[in-house]
This record gives sequence, C-alpha cells and structure tokens, in this order.
Amino acid sequence: MQYSIWMDEPTPAEIVRVAIDDLLLVVAKAADDLRTFHAAVSRARIAPLPPFPRATVAVTSSIIKKLQQVDEELREVLIALGLSQSPGA
Repeated sequence: MQYSIWMDEPTPAEIVRVAIDDLLLVVAKAADDLRTFHAAVSRARIAPLPPFPRATVAVTSSIIKKLQQVDEELREVLIALGLSQSPGA
C-alpha cells in the first residue's frame, strides 16, 4: 500500500484503490479456478457417472447459493463504483 506523502495514514482514495486491486486479484484467481472446474465437470458429464452421493447434491446446491450471493455482492461493488451495468448483465 502506498501512503500519502503528507500523512502517516492512507487517504480514503488510496484505501479504495487497494481494496479494488485486491478484489481484482481474487476475482481473477476465482475466474481461473471456476474455468478449470467447469472444464473438469464438463468432461465428467460425457463419461459414465459414478454414484453421486446425496451429500454431494447438497454441496452443489450450497455452492450455487454462494455463487449467487457473490454475484449479487459484486453487482453492489459495481454500483458503488458508478458502473451499474456489468458486462454480463
């Protein structure tokens, strides 16, 4: 984090820039991980499926809900930045 020359504390703008930079890094990593996961599951759909435990079905449901929540929260960030339209919307 870079601090203002005149202060010991970061300015609000500096805090926001660092937060956005951190978010961009995490989102980029998550996007890569999700693409890798998507490719693996897509390949698995073609192959004969092994038994799929009910617990795994519950986990998939939980993952969907969490990703929907993340999507909503990312939209809130876009709105806060004055970017009310996301590219995928």
